[in-house]
Amino acid sequence: MPMALKDKRKFTTKWKNHSFIQALKHATDGIRTVYKDERNFRFDCWAGLLVVIAGFLLHVTNNEWRSLLLAVFLVLANEAWNTVIENIVDLVCGTKHQLPAKKAKDIAAAAVLLSSFYAVFTAAMILLPKIWHLFF
Repeated sequence: MPMALKDKRKFTTKWKNHSFIQALKHATDGIRTVYKDERNFRFDCWAGLLVVIAGFLLHVTNNEWRSLLLAVFLVLANEAWNTVIENIVDLVCGTKHQLPAKKAKDIAAAAVLLSSFYAVFTAAMILLPKIWHLFF
């Protein structure tokens, strides 16, 4: 049998997505899991909701919406990746303390922190002048 035909055999796994709807269900399960399990993700969701409410109240422009929503979703995505990395490191290392594991977790947390700084600066640049204008 030629190699090309062997490579096309289908391997199925329990977790293989067989449809878009099934893939969507797995993704929403992931969002529910990270929301339920991770305090920081919940905080970031509520902070993002406050930014969205402020955006509506302060009548931000379309370009400002793009920047604000990018910042919010960047933080949420990085928080999700941070959780993935933490879980994989814990799975591999268990409770045993290893320097590479600590470095991996610290660097993943740093990615969340950096995106959070970006989100705060973006929100401040867009929302603070509008708030200032309301009062002065």
